[in-house]
Amino acid sequence: MIVYSDVIKTSGADEPLAFAANDEIISDGYTLIPCNADEIDALAKKPAKTVGDVLGVDDDWERQPADVKAKKEAESILYFVRGERVVEAATNVDTGANASAEGGDDEGADDSAKEVINVVSSGLLESTSFDKKSYMSYLKGYLKNTKAYIPWAQKNREETDWAWKALSAEEKEAEKKKVEQQIAIFEPKAMAFAKWIQANFKDLDFYTGASMNPDGMVILSNYMEDGVSPYFLFWKAGLKGQKC
Repeated sequence: MIVYSDVIKTSGADEPLAFAANDEIISDGYTLIPCNADEIDALAKKPAKTVGDVLGVDDDWERQPADVKAKKEAESILYFVRGERVVEAATNVDTGANASAEGGDDEGADDSAKEVINVVSSGLLESTSFDKKSYMSYLKGYLKNTKAYIPWAQKNREETDWAWKALSAEEKEAEKKKVEQQIAIFEPKAMAFAKWIQANFKDLDFYTGASMNPDGMVILSNYMEDGVSPYFLFWKAGLKGQKC
């Protein structure tokens, strides 16, 4: 399984800020579909035919050849994740009391069960709110900070990263060129997505990780064309994946 955390660190912290316990926010249970601003609306119009599809499995994406997917991944700045409303049972706590004496045999009904969005629940996301002005102010700072975490672009990485030190001069030069290409892709497409956000602002919901770090990622959410199934948008450069 792969778990994902936010690359933005808290002040003085040695580890990336986690969205949730054990750094987990989304796992292999969801398909992260790479996209850009001009593809979001098309993805949102695709009908969810099965439970698996609702959970993020995208047949069109899975059928593409590996080299096509690799190129798409490299040129995208966002991950599109479909969610589903599910009923989540409350955790049962054994108090040692007699269930029948407490009326606990009423056909096994669980009044504390509630409907949740699976991506929100499994990622321990917290709902938050913005007006347009405050969000765009946040986004300007977030994009500046996140760009520094594009691979091989971290400040002082040459002095601290053992993998970098192990590269030859030619390999280091090739990696630097790769960073330049990634940033060249990131900046204009990030600006295009910012315009998409402004145009769709009134329809968006906002979520942060459990820590509510004001410098970390704000996840955007809207609804599929059916008006029922939510989808979520993550900044690809703001996620750090780790196998476990």
